[in-house]
Amino acid sequence: MKKCIIFGCGNMGKAAYGKLKEYYEIVAWADNNQELHGQKIEGISVIKPSEIPLFEQKYDLDVFVSVFRTSMVVNQLKRLKVSNIYVCKGRFFFSADGQYPLEFPALKYHEKGNDKSLHVLFVSDAANIRDHKMASVVKKAGEKVFLAYLHKSPYDGWLEYADMYEEIYQIMSMQSLVDFVKNSEFDIIHCSSEPEYTTPMLIRSGKTVICDCHDLRSSNQSLTPDKLAIEYLAHTGAAGVIYPTAGLRDEAVRKFALPKERTLVIENYPFKDLLQNAKKEKLSSADGEIHCVYEGGITHGDKADKRYFEEKWLKMAEEGLHIHYYSQSDEEYCRLLETLHPRFHYEGNVSSYELSYELTQYDVGLCIYNSTPKCQLYLEYSSPNKLYEYVHAGIPVAVGDVKSHMLIVEENNFGKHIDFNKDIMQQMKELIKIKIPFGILEKKGFTFESRTEELLDFYKTVNQYTQKGV
Repeated sequence: MKKCIIFGCGNMGKAAYGKLKEYYEIVAWADNNQELHGQKIEGISVIKPSEIPLFEQKYDLDVFVSVFRTSMVVNQLKRLKVSNIYVCKGRFFFSADGQYPLEFPALKYHEKGNDKSLHVLFVSDAANIRDHKMASVVKKAGEKVFLAYLHKSPYDGWLEYADMYEEIYQIMSMQSLVDFVKNSEFDIIHCSSEPEYTTPMLIRSGKTVICDCHDLRSSNQSLTPDKLAIEYLAHTGAAGVIYPTAGLRDEAVRKFALPKERTLVIENYPFKDLLQNAKKEKLSSADGEIHCVYEGGITHGDKADKRYFEEKWLKMAEEGLHIHYYSQSDEEYCRLLETLHPRFHYEGNVSSYELSYELTQYDVGLCIYNSTPKCQLYLEYSSPNKLYEYVHAGIPVAVGDVKSHMLIVEENNFGKHIDFNKDIMQQMKELIKIKIPFGILEKKGFTFESRTEELLDFYKTVNQYTQKGV
């Protein structure tokens, strides 16, 4: 096995490690951060950049630059006379000179044979809970599901869903993805909009390509012309597009002049399987205080981001409310956040099923985002998993200044809007009086399984369009 060094010990470097370890023996990490020198990551030593030439003398060696700004490091390595330099761009690897894609062994094409079931390939950067929900309901309906990932395997993040896929494919280059899809026997290619470029790449593959739009980036970001073009191609080139809310679908129809019959709305409802019969004892029963819970992503530093919570949470904690949070975001920051107030409690990152049980011990679920001009439109069109997961756990939901979220909780008596300009504690005391009936989401048809038939019918309809060349 050929040997390599990964330059960059941050998230990009660790992502590169996850992909390269299948093809290389990684003999060292390198980094310009002197504090890391001598430490070990994944049992492999971090060396000074100046030591790389010593490794080149011993091995036939490739060096992968996995940092955000690659040019400075590439020039640094060239000054050290390092030969085989590659850079990580997006999720793929290219030569430092000329940006030629690095070639890896080709994937074996998928053969369906005489199998009459539907074969659906899900394509994603790092499949998230929505992707796994889609795949799960398709599998439960008796069809076969497969996963191609560009960045992170479900075994590294969503272990409880990994085994439902017939095969999981690691994608090492754009060319290999296109070649694999074009020459394999899949009925449907179900692309996540993260990243958006996978759909435009595959629309000429001859397969029925579905774009599952998690959000419209042009609604909340100032996109460059090339990114606007990619978003346009993804929505107009796909055989069909799935959206998480009717509002987002309607905006896309207006924005891209889409035929509505080629669109489908599937909200971010929870799995029926996660409904808990058993419940934990409320923390409030021991201390008489109100314990709120948040589950999801948390942003550090960007005060304009929708998931920047420090100021709102501090205001709530100072009013006497406990904030418990479960997050898959940076653990170091989550623990740092805990030091800002004694009523902040970091509870770690747990599986979906564990979480559904853990949530039952709290009084209020927090669906209060940082509503700034930058992200307000995005929030209005969003279908937050957490809102329904709180209700699924039998706890009322506190929502912020997002009208669509207010409408959901008020129409269904799931919770209340919290006005931060008024007495927060008094509003929370009123909120916890709301009782969430057991199994209410299933009774209302607010579960992911309830959309199975619509999803399969949509696959069938758009597949017919593709076969007819329409």
